Amino acid sequence: MTPIPDSLAAAYSRWASASGRVQRGFPWRRESWAKRFATSGALRHRGTDLSAAVEEIATVCSKDSGDRVLISREVVQGLHTPEKLRAGGEQSVVAAFIAAMIWGYGTTGYGPYRTARVLTTDPEAVEHLVEIARIAQDPERGGERAFAHVAEQRSEGVPYLKYLGPAFGTKFLYFLTAASNDVDTTPVLDAVVRRWFTKHAEVKLYTAWWDLDSYSRYLGLLDEWRAQLPSPTGSGPLQREDVELLIFASERGDADSWLTDDHLIEPAELGIDVLLGALWTEVEQLAASERDDSQKGPELLQQLREWIERDSAVDL
Repeated sequence: MTPIPDSLAAAYSRWASASGRVQRGFPWRRESWAKRFATSGALRHRGTDLSAAVEEIATVCSKDSGDRVLISREVVQGLHTPEKLRAGGEQSVVAAFIAAMIWGYGTTGYGPYRTARVLTTDPEAVEHLVEIARIAQDPERGGERAFAHVAEQRSEGVPYLKYLGPAFGTKFLYFLTAASNDVDTTPVLDAVVRRWFTKHAEVKLYTAWWDLDSYSRYLGLLDEWRAQLPSPTGSGPLQREDVELLIFASERGDADSWLTDDHLIEPAELGIDVLLGALWTEVEQLAASERDDSQKGPELLQQLREWIERDSAVDL
């Protein structure tokens, strides 16, 4: 059995001292998501209304938070239950996927653009999302098999959900499996988790493409480590997603906040996604300012904004 890395043990100790505190909900840019989907005619797909999906998510997010529109793991997971997906069909699957992307992109400004790109580049995107959901929640297959299915499609050169890489694709798989009682939960494997494994476990995982060997090894290590850690609340054994949360928080520096009421991250510990999101917001504000007398200024700022949205040509 693989020993628990010191970094994970330290994060677990802080987490246990805070009685297993979970991540809080956070506000999201409802207007940005609604605007992106409302202004793109290509985003209406055989009766699937993406603008309506955003409104549904906002309504659910507002139920327990009053006037504030907060998104949380619990809210997103509730949109992924097998019962809800069966009852709502394609519309519910799309709403669930968008909610997972909102949660995954957090407060960054380019989430709507990238999510729309996934949904519009592949002409059968909705059917493929439905297919993934069906495989992931099938008791005889599950999330790991859904991951393998995408990997197989990509290896054959099929433009299967182009621009949806494993970093964000596993966010969708995570919520699909966490919301089902019939399959094992398959947590997120993104760049933050990958960096932690490289630095603290000396394990090389890949997130630039759908690498099944990496994902299978990742799940195996989560299982080994959760078996060695007791539940801090005594409510049962740790789950895979608990260990993933500890790893993610350890790499981001969030674990230190579990012992206080603050939730601050030092600038040096901010990931590139967070920094780009902050820059995107600043560019929008500066572009709208009347103090810029340069005729080329607005044009250059718009170009910078578009670059931030695109950021890179690789899948996320």
